[in-house]
Amino acid sequence: MIIIVGSNKGGSGKTTTATNLAVALTSKGSEVVLVDADPQRSAARWHQDREEAGHKPSITLLEKRDNISQSIRTLDEKFDYVIVDVAGRNSREMITGAAVADMIIAPHQASQLDLDTLAELQEQTIRIRDLNPELKVLIYHAMASTNPSVKETERKEFLEYVSQFAEFQPLESISFYRKAYKDVIPLGQSVMEYGNEQAINEINALINEVFE
Repeated sequence: MIIIVGSNKGGSGKTTTATNLAVALTSKGSEVVLVDADPQRSAARWHQDREEAGHKPSITLLEKRDNISQSIRTLDEKFDYVIVDVAGRNSREMITGAAVADMIIAPHQASQLDLDTLAELQEQTIRIRDLNPELKVLIYHAMASTNPSVKETERKEFLEYVSQFAEFQPLESISFYRKAYKDVIPLGQSVMEYGNEQAINEINALINEVFE
């Protein structure tokens, strides 16, 4: 299965989502490859830190650029899951990857700047489905507020906005804004290994909803 983790907005939690999925699925016994297709190389640097620290399980990471469709097709024959971290814009890697992918997981914050990019993503999805009609596009509410006085309203407004786009399926799973997600990146770790039970439950909920 090929999973593109991407959107047209930077800073929405794409690398965080991709690396946590890679560790969680590998820990469950799946054969996983994490593909860094972003010129900023955030996932690659995370992987280097992980390797140097000797964290287990080991994660397979490859870097690919430009037209990645054939590369990830080939990887799909060897691995259970191919998780592709793409740049936060309308990149060649995102378009060519999505043309052969099973799904896009698109993390978005509940901010107008993030949600405004959904119109562009819908246009891309319509064009890509001419080549890949079975592509699923799952909108993942990331970095959600933990403030009890606003989180229900924020979630309601997020779902109302996403509902305007017929091409997308909003996920029930949510990742909240937690310091643990930031703390683990320079350590080369996942929240699954960090002991934050709330964050662990969020990643498990995402896996259960999307893959199980």
